[in-house]
Amino acid sequence: MFGKGSTSYEVQSRREGRWNIQGAFTDQEASLSCARSLLAAGGVEEVKVIKYRTLAGLSLETVILHKKAPEVKSKPLMLGGTAEGAPVCRTLEDLRGFESRVVIGRLLRVFLDRLRITPTELLHSWPHFRKLDEQGALLSAAIHATARHHADLHGTVVATRVKELRRLVDAAAAEARDFLAERKNLPAFNAQDLDDTSRRIDLAVGEEAHDTLFLSLLTLHLVEGGTLAGKLDLLLDLIDDDTSPRHLILLDGVMADALGSADTLKELLGPQPSLFMGLCALVDALYGRDPDPVVPQPTVALSRVCDLTLRGRAPLCRIVLIDRLRQTLLTDQPLDRRDAKAEGALIQDLTQRLKGPDDQPLGGAPVAKALERRMVRHRQAILREQGMHHIADQLSGA
Repeated sequence: MFGKGSTSYEVQSRREGRWNIQGAFTDQEASLSCARSLLAAGGVEEVKVIKYRTLAGLSLETVILHKKAPEVKSKPLMLGGTAEGAPVCRTLEDLRGFESRVVIGRLLRVFLDRLRITPTELLHSWPHFRKLDEQGALLSAAIHATARHHADLHGTVVATRVKELRRLVDAAAAEARDFLAERKNLPAFNAQDLDDTSRRIDLAVGEEAHDTLFLSLLTLHLVEGGTLAGKLDLLLDLIDDDTSPRHLILLDGVMADALGSADTLKELLGPQPSLFMGLCALVDALYGRDPDPVVPQPTVALSRVCDLTLRGRAPLCRIVLIDRLRQTLLTDQPLDRRDAKAEGALIQDLTQRLKGPDDQPLGGAPVAKALERRMVRHRQAILREQGMHHIADQLSGA
């Protein structure tokens, strides 16, 4: 009497709290299959399939499928390294200093990389402090690891040192929270004129508090960068030949923070066929050598950083890059996975490439020692392949 009418199906998904239409279908099975595929692929919080039917001028809606993605409990984050080299911080200035940030970057590397932030951003951002607290025992583990290191090195009492460090961390978090509450009344960050930014900061809070507020404002500016590599680009854009030493010191520190991430450095080196080639590209960039046609060149950003280090304008970046080189040499990763037998020859090649005009290795004794340890491991592997385990063990103690 009224005719068959028409029927259609709409698939919707929710991501980050927002519903979006994923597709429209005339076949029910096709719409259900689409919804189930979205759930299986992940990245959605829930899906719906809505059936629309028009009949005699009326439109009827029926939800025929509504499913939520199963909650995946992420594993608690673990410390990313040791507290070796941690300075004995007594003040907030100590906690925010370069040596302290290097250790923070090592201990909290997994957390920092997941949020794509630097230690400087963590120390100046209340939302990031809050997210760190949400990780359960991660912050406490970092504090206790540092306190134990201080006890081993300086004979301090672990419990006492834990309280002192916790007090400093709480003070940093409180200052970050106060900044967030008051930022509307504070000077804005002028990326086109850092001198103007600093003049207004000095007027607002005085020269003694300048660096803390400058870095707090800078962290807001860096949000636009997204990834650590993107933030490094923003930092480089703030530097030109007229940038004052006052600002260079601060920007160099934050760039060094970003370079402390192994994943970020790998991205900055660009596609490299082997670890050996990647190290060669880094060494050549740090020396400012003419491009080697055999070695793929690093990104423009890393080349710019290395140029700043050569001109003495980014000393902290140079320290971090050389230490990353040293740490990489200490790993068990072969210099070329495609040809493990070439390890010895590649170590010798790298040893020569590391030498500068003064015939001294880049990074001095620490890098030379790391190279020597890698060569010892290589010789041990050869001896063990030949069944000479006893000689290999003796070699390790040489």
